[in-house]
Amino acid sequence: MKATRIGRARWWIAAAVALVGVAVTALAPEGSAAEPAQAKVNKYIGAAKCKNCHASDETGNQHAAWTKMEHAKAYEALASEEAKKFAAERGIADPQKDEKCLKCHTTGFGAPPEAFDKKFDLKLGVQCETCHGPGEAHMKARMAAAMSEDPAKKLLGEGEIVGTPERQLCVTCHNTESPTYKPFCYFKRLEETRHLNPKKERSEAEKKELAKKCGCADKCPTADCAEGKCGVDG
Repeated sequence: MKATRIGRARWWIAAAVALVGVAVTALAPEGSAAEPAQAKVNKYIGAAKCKNCHASDETGNQHAAWTKMEHAKAYEALASEEAKKFAAERGIADPQKDEKCLKCHTTGFGAPPEAFDKKFDLKLGVQCETCHGPGEAHMKARMAAAMSEDPAKKLLGEGEIVGTPERQLCVTCHNTESPTYKPFCYFKRLEETRHLNPKKERSEAEKKELAKKCGCADKCPTADCAEGKCGVDG
């Protein structure tokens, strides 16, 4: 009998400790030792939100530049008769629903649902964030900077946003797997799609990088071009 009572006492003590633990965890602030905060996902916010800060002619109107690119019409292009013909030849019923097409005609393909802002519109095609990375952290940082008097916050944080996409990113879609592939030169395409902020001060190294031209004499792709080595100083 005594052993049974001791056993029951131990059970109640264990239960009480567990309840206290639950209560402490529930009351603890996010990120405390009681409940480590999970890393926040830097979400895709969509070109419509990028436009809020990137539509001024004075600073380059990057949004308007994007709307004139084929990237902005990439998803829409999948509904064309030409796209449907290519798709049918490859056993694809609807190119606007097939992942083999969507992976290069939309933004953030393959990312989980929680990686997208609730107002993100997939139908806007290859948007800003395909090249520059998810923009939620950048948007929040710039909004905070606008409300701050701290000059340090006016500077872009390291890794906050991708300034210029690297060739390796571009060729994940601009390659021979595409049924409509055309020879692709990274440096030439950068020149054609460039949308810089004219007010931004740039270092000599940045200016030299921007001056690089296609060195393939319109004969892309050469071996050097395929390896991303064809850029020459302008």
